[in-house]
Amino acid sequence: MTHPQQGTPPNRPPYQPPYQGVPTQPGYPAGQPVQPPPPGWTGGYAAPEAQPVSRTSALVWTLGLVSILGVALGISLKEDGANAWHSVHAWGGLAIAGAVLTLAPVAGHSFGMTAARAWQTAVVGAGALVLYWVLFVLPSVGSNTSLLTTIGVAAGAVAAWLAPGKAPADSRQPAGNTW
Repeated sequence: MTHPQQGTPPNRPPYQPPYQGVPTQPGYPAGQPVQPPPPGWTGGYAAPEAQPVSRTSALVWTLGLVSILGVALGISLKEDGANAWHSVHAWGGLAIAGAVLTLAPVAGHSFGMTAARAWQTAVVGAGALVLYWVLFVLPSVGSNTSLLTTIGVAAGAVAAWLAPGKAPADSRQPAGNTW
């Protein structure tokens, strides 16, 4: 710290007020006037072009959303005065989570998943849906809510089946003997 009569410390330059009448540019020393825009600049920046969504990805999105809606509605709607939550308990949460996981091939890139890992996640979700269906929906398949749940499970299974990221069938060469 310096005494007011001593002046500026030796390692700092004396204070200079900014250039009067013209604002300064960020990142430039005080006193530099703002530069004019380059010729032909229209005042905006080009936004990156959106990648088109493939038909397969759109179909997986649609089937995944149908799966979530079908399972959630099939569990939550009342039939004969009660809904399925009274009998399935936490298994209903597993079924809804499985339906959500079927969206991994089209939403997994947002979470840093590779295409192969996202497909594997969707298959696990479809497996959870089929397990739920066999344990809880199949025994009461004659009800209206079981129809909704069956539609949701089928949509989730088809979404995982069609999803991108699956390794081609000819790339899986067996290791060793094939007899």
